[in-house]
Amino acid sequence: MTPELLNRIAGTLAIMPYEMELFPDGSFRCLEFTGLASVLGSLPAGSSDEQAFDSAVHPEDRKRYDAVCETLNRGETAEVEYRLVGYDGRTRWVLDRMHPRRTNDGRLLVDGMVADITERKRAEEELLEARKLAYLALHDPLTDLPNRVAFEEHLSLALARAGRQGFGVAVLFVDLDNLKLVNDSFGHAAGDEVLQLVAARLGRVARAADLVARQGGDEFLMLLTDLPRRPDTSLELDDALRQAEHVARRVRRVLREPFVINGIEIFMTASVGISLYPSDAEDGHALLKHADIAMYAAKAAGRDGYRRYAFNGDDPLANLSMAGRLHRVIDEDRGLVLHYQPIVKLDTGEMVGAEALIRWDDEDRGLLLPDEFLPLAERVGLIGPISDWVIRTACEQASQWQASSLDLYLSINLPPAYCEPTGIRRLLRVVEAFGLKPDQLVIEITESAVMARPWREVEPALSELRRRGLRLAIDDFGTGHSSLGRLNRSWVSMLKIDSSFVRDLPADTDAGALVASIIQLARNLGLELVAEGIETEDQRRFLVDRACGLGQGFLFSRPVPPNQIEDMRSSSKVLGQSNLGTTADVYAHLTRSMTERAAERMARS
Repeated sequence: MTPELLNRIAGTLAIMPYEMELFPDGSFRCLEFTGLASVLGSLPAGSSDEQAFDSAVHPEDRKRYDAVCETLNRGETAEVEYRLVGYDGRTRWVLDRMHPRRTNDGRLLVDGMVADITERKRAEEELLEARKLAYLALHDPLTDLPNRVAFEEHLSLALARAGRQGFGVAVLFVDLDNLKLVNDSFGHAAGDEVLQLVAARLGRVARAADLVARQGGDEFLMLLTDLPRRPDTSLELDDALRQAEHVARRVRRVLREPFVINGIEIFMTASVGISLYPSDAEDGHALLKHADIAMYAAKAAGRDGYRRYAFNGDDPLANLSMAGRLHRVIDEDRGLVLHYQPIVKLDTGEMVGAEALIRWDDEDRGLLLPDEFLPLAERVGLIGPISDWVIRTACEQASQWQASSLDLYLSINLPPAYCEPTGIRRLLRVVEAFGLKPDQLVIEITESAVMARPWREVEPALSELRRRGLRLAIDDFGTGHSSLGRLNRSWVSMLKIDSSFVRDLPADTDAGALVASIIQLARNLGLELVAEGIETEDQRRFLVDRACGLGQGFLFSRPVPPNQIEDMRSSSKVLGQSNLGTTADVYAHLTRSMTERAAERMARS
């Protein structure tokens, strides 16, 4: 607020003391009134001060002005602001302060002061207007949410705080999938009402410390601040990602509830992109850009879901640099690692197998997950050599477990390029070279990979695998529209329920019905079943109650290096429940055991 504005607010043009006698009917008689013309101009001829003043009160303020009489009659001090319409054509704001007193003979006398506050009111209105303009500059007028400008300011502050205190930050980019259909069918007024209701629901999803903003159109932004993270571990162990995904699932859930507009139920879905600080980007602009890219990936995957940002080489220079580093990694046989996620019996928690999952320990970006480098590897022709490395390394690990009598089967993901005779022959040669028992291996093929090619091209190769004794599994089942005719062939032995169905159990009735149907289908066809992405005890119980035999997920263990699989197996054959108590107890027990074993190895060396 400027000094000039302060002076205008404090200043007055006139202060007029007066004394009057107030009568029971509300009329009054001036005993003393000086300077009346300064607020009314020249009084009309033949008009008394009382008449001139009373008739000058602005019609819109008359009720407030007259109500003061009741206060004064009770013997209470009164203060009121109102307008006077002067006889010089000007309208002035005044502040009228009145102090009543009763005389011995019962008369009501009022001492008062009228101050011209026109300049103060004008300055206040200008200040209010300035505040309103400032608010509008930072808020969306339709939803009253912060806009993109305000979001970027909050994001900048959150990143500065996270950098000092070691927190994680997540940006969620939420895009409504079918608002255009609502606008076209019911009009833009209905669409605007939907946007307002969406804004309210997103506000319910966010924590008090988080921020929901409207980007514009049918796009919203969410800022999740002060998230826990563990900078000394791999990205997959980052709790910030889990919290961001939890919010994304809640967004999906609340938007599934119908919106009732003019008595009509309207159903909405959204595609959500997630970007994390510091793993995906270290500045606000890049975080927003990456969340936007992830949102479009969610749309491309079928909408009504979420995706976490994965580097896809949009920056040609970064793409070229990354491809060069990946070439060196393959040529020098260093930097690629396999982690293994336990597969357990859901009813007992006993570990029976493990899935091999590739990671790249990149010199520039740290430990990368498959989505962050395999798409690039496919574009530059490196997926073949990488797949050969995965199969060779996984078979070597399975051979070591076999030699140490570790009774676990190993599950290996087979890329689409291997679904042809030449690739299958290379795989079988590696299996034979390590002397593996065929039933120790499960070869996973994504449902989309099987469905994308003519059956006559893939059936001979897959049948050969099954004929040689290897078990075959369809990975991500439920996402690729499998042909039941193909499932009923002799080549497949296992289905893996995609985690996108499991994560909403048991609250989502649609997901529950779909999962129950898949379980029943597998039982009817005599196939083994593995549920992926199990994170809660409620999810495990839901699956057990419906006779799903096997599962994997964070409830039991995250993907870990091979030595930790061995330690888990030797420490206890039960994960997630039972004789070790809660999941937290399991982790504590295993951590102690692995620490003690590491200390023993150090002592021996």
